[in-house]
Amino acid sequence: MIGGDKNWTGKEVVIPAVLPCRQCWICKTGRGNRCLAQKMPGNSLGVYGGFSSHIVVPAVDVCPVPDRKGVPLEKLAVVADAVTTPYQAAMRANLRPGDNVAVIGATGGVGLYMTQVAKALGAATVVAVDIDAEKLKRSLEFGADAAIDAKGKSSKDVGAEYKELLKIRGLPNYGWKVFEVSGSKAGQETALAMLGFVGKLVIVGFNMDKVEYSVSRLMAFDAEIIGTWGCLPEYYPVVLGMVLNKAVKIEPFVELRPMSSIKDTFNEVRKAGSPKKRVVLTPDF
Repeated sequence: MIGGDKNWTGKEVVIPAVLPCRQCWICKTGRGNRCLAQKMPGNSLGVYGGFSSHIVVPAVDVCPVPDRKGVPLEKLAVVADAVTTPYQAAMRANLRPGDNVAVIGATGGVGLYMTQVAKALGAATVVAVDIDAEKLKRSLEFGADAAIDAKGKSSKDVGAEYKELLKIRGLPNYGWKVFEVSGSKAGQETALAMLGFVGKLVIVGFNMDKVEYSVSRLMAFDAEIIGTWGCLPEYYPVVLGMVLNKAVKIEPFVELRPMSSIKDTFNEVRKAGSPKKRVVLTPDF
């Protein structure tokens, strides 16, 4: 290690997916997750390749792993984005114990952690919404209290089913925190249909489509729509603790494969779409 911090030599760490500059106005006002000069390892924003055996990162950003409690270090790779992104979203929503939460796209690679994070932070009720009935059943085992199958339904239909669910369960129709994680136009339209009085909608997923919405409803509902991006490195130790303490479970959703399988793995994902488990490629040596 030349010119590096020797205190980190030999330590196991998780490297954040977003590395803020820590010097700009955005960073100094606590919003460094959206720093305009940020670096993203493995991305085009300037920190080598995601499949490199070694990369250089600021020591201040790395998250130490003091005790893995038997969890393979490679599986903790998903903490660096898939688990921390939902945590940042929860912080943006000011999620508190007792809150009611809905997650649109709840069974995807980020959504299944959004559900778990919300529950781990004390959400009273978590409603999962998705178009995969099989995965929705699984979400009920990992944080969700109720599920709505949106396959083949319009956003209006899902919104009506959601309101009926609240009525049946004796839940309020106000104050819900809705997280749109699917990154699809249909998901965003559904999330907007579910946004109610003094509620918050947090946009976690991304797509290029335009969605029509009467913004005057925000005034009438005294509601909010919030965007979120990445996660502050400062939050990583908290999220890692949630994972290692099993408040958020990752092992059922992560599969390790050797780096030599990269071509076949990429072709498999292209043909079949998102796999049931997130694949982490590990060095063959």
